[in-house]
Amino acid sequence: MENINVLQTILIVLVSVFSVIGGIWGFFKIFFSYRSRFLFITNCQILHRSIWKDISKRYTIKQNGPQDHAFRPLVLLPHTLRKYSNIPNGAKAILECINPDKENNLKIIAEVYWIPDDMKPWNTINHPVFSLVLRRYFGIERPLYQDEDTAKGNWVKVSHSLEHLDPLHRRDELDGSMMHWAVNNNITFRYFNPWATEKEDKYTREPRKNNFIEYCGLSMVLRKRSIHLIEKE
Repeated sequence: MENINVLQTILIVLVSVFSVIGGIWGFFKIFFSYRSRFLFITNCQILHRSIWKDISKRYTIKQNGPQDHAFRPLVLLPHTLRKYSNIPNGAKAILECINPDKENNLKIIAEVYWIPDDMKPWNTINHPVFSLVLRRYFGIERPLYQDEDTAKGNWVKVSHSLEHLDPLHRRDELDGSMMHWAVNNNITFRYFNPWATEKEDKYTREPRKNNFIEYCGLSMVLRKRSIHLIEKE
């Protein structure tokens, strides 16, 4: 009888302990779920040398080589999106591609910086800016080297000015100021000119000197990391 009473006491204690732990965990999960805002991304622009130079100077960001901005998972967010996201400047966040055709979504941890509202001309950007490694990781674009003829079917060949970019793509044989790469056929694109005046069209289909390609038709979410979401670095 004494053994039974001891076991009952132990069970009651364990149930009480786990109930308290479960209650605390539930509270934090609900709290952080409420605090975490999802930023839905349907368009993105490319992170180029010129904008990164200004951003890194403003925030005193440590560089890891001259092409750090291309091969580092970086997302720049326009100041107009602050009301939709509470990700701190310089923090790491989870960028996830929603893929309805596959079982698992693609995820990556990216470093996030906000474009200041007084930084001209970049303060005219309305969509997130992705670094090269992110665009390739999510299959938005891929390079063209000896396989230019393979840019068919699921891929479309595009041209872009070299003016603000590092030479990380195949150069045009006839015009050394232009480069080529391939864009996923499921994504549309256009070119954005941040220097365009109010009377000029900010968007065009031509890859001019100060035009930056913008990809449209993405399905991604960006969210702040929290304690109830375990993501590896």
